[in-house]
Amino acid sequence: MKPCVYIYCRNEAGNLQEDVIALAEGFRELGIPYYGNCNYWLQSTDPEDYLILHNPDICPDDCNVVIVSYTWPYWIRMNTFDLVRRPLPEHLFRKGRQYTTVYMDNHDGHRTVSWEPEFRQFDIILRSKLNCRAWHPDNMRPWSLSLTNRVIHATANPPHFDARRKRLLVNFGASHAFPHETRDFAHSRFEPKIARLLPIDRTKDDLSIKPADAYEALMWQQTGYRFSRDYYERLKQSQAVACFCGALIPPMPFLHPETYLVGGNKARLRRWFFEALALVDPRPRRAVQWDSFRFWEALAAGCAAFNLDLEHYGGELPVMPEKGKHYLGIDLNRVSRFIERLAEDIGSLERVARGGHEWAMTYYSPIATAKRFLSLVGFSEPHT
Repeated sequence: MKPCVYIYCRNEAGNLQEDVIALAEGFRELGIPYYGNCNYWLQSTDPEDYLILHNPDICPDDCNVVIVSYTWPYWIRMNTFDLVRRPLPEHLFRKGRQYTTVYMDNHDGHRTVSWEPEFRQFDIILRSKLNCRAWHPDNMRPWSLSLTNRVIHATANPPHFDARRKRLLVNFGASHAFPHETRDFAHSRFEPKIARLLPIDRTKDDLSIKPADAYEALMWQQTGYRFSRDYYERLKQSQAVACFCGALIPPMPFLHPETYLVGGNKARLRRWFFEALALVDPRPRRAVQWDSFRFWEALAAGCAAFNLDLEHYGGELPVMPEKGKHYLGIDLNRVSRFIERLAEDIGSLERVARGGHEWAMTYYSPIATAKRFLSLVGFSEPHT
């Protein structure tokens, strides 16, 4: 039996919702019918070519699964960082409903809007950036940012690895203005050492300039000014990419680490206390907000992706990559030894780049993501 899916998303200019874009692209490949509360995501310059279409004759009660995109209740405009709040859809949890409710949570930080009490009513919350060593609500499952066709097409047909420039891209140009502790650690501990093996390219694009090409201008606008053709070309011409993101927090407490992540002076005192405890705690620190689109773009482009050692720092995905096979995972307290081993086997860059690309396309393409989603909500994977 094929389910029918209803998607709640927002259609403000620049409100990028790649959580539902990836799912809709996968549903379409699988022949799964899906509808939206509005028209969203133009795939081309054809003004009618929306990926998600609103049909006034279809409502949530006509569907088996109802998805709420992560920016529906909580959206921060990338250009101004203004906060936009909206209540959850009316009657979403009405008594007697027959559909399964799913909230997609791609928000930054540890404790997000989906920790609020009303979100316990969702049957499933799919949370990217989850850390398995910190508490999360019972209805939450690990998810990922993963891939969309826009990224897959933009990174298609790269040159052979040997023909690429032997360099490491370190250019987080389309990020928010808040600090990333892991990038600061990487800048001081990792970059000076890796530069002996791979020259660092810090080229950034001016994302405030609207592209001249009509399709590129459309993608630029719809992604909140994140799209740059030149950036994707640099990816394809480079052998390696730094993909560090987020913050590292002490290994304690398992419950409510957010009490020292936000809250002014009291939070800083709590953070100091747990940082002191960490000095005698043998467990490694934990990565918060560790997943990034840079990681998935690098994998799609067939680059060797340098990232935190995800398993070491508690990062959790539905299907985990293998360090040294699919990506280059780093313990920031043991960088020198990592660099020594890489120098002894510099050919591993190409093997990891190839393995990472194959892994990402196998488990995190739109069709793979849609199949995983359908399995989680109780539907068998359709045959294609």
